[in-house]
Amino acid sequence: MAPDTEWTDEALSGPEIDRRTAISLLGAAGLGGLAGCTGGDGTETPTEGGTDDGTASPTATPPSEDQFGGRLQAGWYTGAIEQMDPPYISVGQYFQLASNVFNGLTTLKPDLTVRGDLAEDWTVEDDGATFTFQLRDDVTFHNGEQFTAEDVRYTINRTIQEEAPAASKLSSLQPVDDGGVEVVGDYEVTLRFEEPNAVALIYLTRGPGRAATIVNQTAIEEMGADQYGVTPVGTGPFQVTEHEVGSGVTLDAYDDYFETDENGNQLPYLDGIDVQPIPEPASIVNALRAGDIDFANMLPLQNLQQIEDAQNARVDSKPGINWTGFAMNQEREPFGDRQVRRGIAKVIDNQAFVDSAFFGNALADTGVLNKGTAWVWREEGEKPSDQQYAPEEGKQLLEDAGADGASFSILANSGNLRAAEAMRNQLNNAGLDVSIDQVTSSTYWTRYEEGEYDTTISGSVIDPDPDQSLWNFYRLPDEGGVWNWVNHVDEEVHQLLAEQRGTVDRDARREVLWELEDKLIQDVPHAYLHHQDDIAGVSTSVQGFQHIPGLRYFHTVYLDE
Repeated sequence: MAPDTEWTDEALSGPEIDRRTAISLLGAAGLGGLAGCTGGDGTETPTEGGTDDGTASPTATPPSEDQFGGRLQAGWYTGAIEQMDPPYISVGQYFQLASNVFNGLTTLKPDLTVRGDLAEDWTVEDDGATFTFQLRDDVTFHNGEQFTAEDVRYTINRTIQEEAPAASKLSSLQPVDDGGVEVVGDYEVTLRFEEPNAVALIYLTRGPGRAATIVNQTAIEEMGADQYGVTPVGTGPFQVTEHEVGSGVTLDAYDDYFETDENGNQLPYLDGIDVQPIPEPASIVNALRAGDIDFANMLPLQNLQQIEDAQNARVDSKPGINWTGFAMNQEREPFGDRQVRRGIAKVIDNQAFVDSAFFGNALADTGVLNKGTAWVWREEGEKPSDQQYAPEEGKQLLEDAGADGASFSILANSGNLRAAEAMRNQLNNAGLDVSIDQVTSSTYWTRYEEGEYDTTISGSVIDPDPDQSLWNFYRLPDEGGVWNWVNHVDEEVHQLLAEQRGTVDRDARREVLWELEDKLIQDVPHAYLHHQDDIAGVSTSVQGFQHIPGLRYFHTVYLDE
């Protein structure tokens, strides 16, 4: 660990981790960029989420009694919300909503302190390898069942046994049936890892975690896994009362939710949230400006000025901790040839692409590590030049590989159509024959996951952790690379990912991550393009929204009409 970091068992124990220790953990987990969102200087900011007595911390302006209730009208910038079962969610927008239905063992507050969520306290032993959680005894699921330690065991075991995408975060846990998860009592559970794992407290949150976001066994068995992904049952502040995929989601306040504010008022303040998917850029902006919705989970960057000029809404922006790249399916020709991928990367003018596709509202970059994660960021000249814009060199690489004039398509949906059009224009100007294959949002994700595409524009959306943003994308496809939809197979990358995960010292881990980024830039599984800010649209009537990058928590939101 870093010399100025003291991760003692005492420092890691609950019921709340102090800010300095939390920021240190975030850095080790690769979530250090979150510290930059709050200054990282140790100053306190208004927070929400909870205190050591189990109540929510104060919002900046607590509501009066006459402001309780009402329904938030929310627009989700997507064609459909197709999956709300936490460990199976691979689309960031889906989890933004699902995180209001579920809880984790721990959670993050906007000032980056870690506090208990379903765990009201915990102790740490064996230098950070053993965690014993004391659970709340006043929590029920939306179907009325009591939450107990058995639900923790079931959730973790299910995630691992079914090899859900979130299982990668639990890879160092001892076998569940051999001490990995021990139910000590109804409201006490112990987790044992193969080696010290201080950042487990981050991965067990309901925010950046998902690995132990608690699900309900009875509901899964009664309705089936597929339906559970549509109408899940959790312990969170809101319950799903209606959901037709593609048409909308109705969330109602859960009357028996356990959390209260500092004045003893039960949360959430809202009566409910009506969520409607709105895939068209102009439509979601017009709906916010017209007052048809109170909140937009994302805003199309080309329309930001319209919201900034509006009298009844504002842009709420935080530094984005993500990456976007031009994905090339290596199981289709000619993308199995690294020289072809490198040639394509070098004919792409990243800044021109950002200016055209996003009106300049993104940071152009040819690397995968983002500037928000400041401790591991490198400027362009400090990284390999294999993907830097050099059009003539790129054309020569394509010609030498016999791929000049190659014909292929860019898979796109309404959400990335403008970006696809900007990319098509650049590539066609470089002598390639590129078309756009536009499909619905649902079809897009199905085809992308199943490898039924040539190229597309995609990447990490809300995972601010280099481990989370890289592990699932670049591990070998059958050994942890659950989002390795470009089919990149590289044993060295696979091993470097394992090495950085097991390196606690932040300086040493940075060196491994830089070696890993160098290799990815040179191998070109994606032609890296840019990093976007995390932007939401908020009506002036919406109060109490605490913006953590990538997350959309509504339990402290209220309406001031």
